[in-house]
Amino acid sequence: MTACQPNVAYHETRSVSSEGWDYRDGILFEAEISDTLTLHELYLDVRNTIDYPYSNLFLFMEIEFPDNRTLHDTIECVLADQRGEWTGKGIGQMRSNRFLFRDEVWFPVEGTYTFRIQHGMRDEKLEGLSDLGIRIERK
Repeated sequence: MTACQPNVAYHETRSVSSEGWDYRDGILFEAEISDTLTLHELYLDVRNTIDYPYSNLFLFMEIEFPDNRTLHDTIECVLADQRGEWTGKGIGQMRSNRFLFRDEVWFPVEGTYTFRIQHGMRDEKLEGLSDLGIRIERK
């Protein structure tokens, strides 16, 4: 998947259950990083239906480094503007957005980085999301 795009170090997408995303269930991504010299950009890909009940999405991200250090962050993804119009691309029932999460990221240790994402919304089971992805690009 990344061979066709030389600047892409990692890109993976996971489906969210059609029955809803339970706040206790983390979505895991494991990126093998060997380049410890180049700066990177981290993106989140979010795909939602027009039935998603909110204009934004809060996510809790935990990044575990190969040396077992962890980093925690909270991310807000704006999925609709102030008029209630969906952002992103798409037609029909689906919309896709790519959000820059971090710019100029340096991976200090070679190895597997684990990204665990949970939703931070008030719903126990969040409905209206179909896919969540992580994309890491070399600058």
